Amino acid sequence: MSDNPMTDAFDAAEEDQEATRSGESNDEFDPEQYLDALNSGSAPKEKTVGIAVTTEMHAFYQELQNADEVEANPAQSIRDHLEKLAHRHPEVFEKAMRKLEIEREF
Repeated sequence: MSDNPMTDAFDAAEEDQEATRSGESNDEFDPEQYLDALNSGSAPKEKTVGIAVTTEMHAFYQELQNADEVEANPAQSIRDHLEKLAHRHPEVFEKAMRKLEIEREF
């Protein structure tokens, strides 16, 4: 046991995840509840994701957002892509959601 309770909680969550992979789950973690909220149109957008881009890409992004004749939403496209990655990499997604649960407890 360490001096940091957050580290202990992360270690415990990692052990639970390893047990889940081996079929010996001690808890009933349901990642589906998080998948539903991941890209929900009704969920509040309170966090931002910063992505470094070139000056040219930034200019293009701004123009896409401002163009009335283009039916593209670059921000929603990024959200959609992250959701697809969550489905493609369920272990990583579950680990992130377990950490989120722990952070919400503190």
